[in-house]
Amino acid sequence: MLITAIESIIESLKSAGIIPDEIFIDKIVDEFKPEALLDIRYGEKKVELGNKFTIDETNKAPHVNFVFNKSDSDDKSRFTLMMVDPDAPSPKNPTHREWRHWIVGNIPSDGNLSEATHLDDYMGPSPPSGTGEHRYVFLLYHQQVPHIDYPRLDKVKRNNFKARQFAEQYSLKLISANYFMCKKD
Repeated sequence: MLITAIESIIESLKSAGIIPDEIFIDKIVDEFKPEALLDIRYGEKKVELGNKFTIDETNKAPHVNFVFNKSDSDDKSRFTLMMVDPDAPSPKNPTHREWRHWIVGNIPSDGNLSEATHLDDYMGPSPPSGTGEHRYVFLLYHQQVPHIDYPRLDKVKRNNFKARQFAEQYSLKLISANYFMCKKD
């Protein structure tokens, strides 16, 4: 069951145009093999590879849980989670790609975000009116070291963030992804 679920992550990301896309360029696509299931919930509603949410449903940070499919995982393993919008300001004209909505680093293997490093505050989706559905992508990375001294990120400049470059800078290994769709009515 776990293997089937992990395989469906890649298929769904490809059909949504997230792979390949500017988030996943060149070698990231070649190296990305899901090793975890990423469970994201806004209240009781679960993010399920492209399901739809309203702005109101996503205005507060979600509950995050993950199952890391690695036998050598221990209490020293740490993870980084990013949420980005590759469709900012619109899917047809993504000149602000990627819009950084949230980054949490040094997440312990039990997924307890209160013990993690919050690089910025959660910013819920706010797609401009008339731009259609935006993809909001969660990226889960396995940190190669137990602790990273991340800087606090700029609260104002969230546009043109590059998850791929950030991951390379901190030697993060992408192990899972999930996404939902949202538009302003």
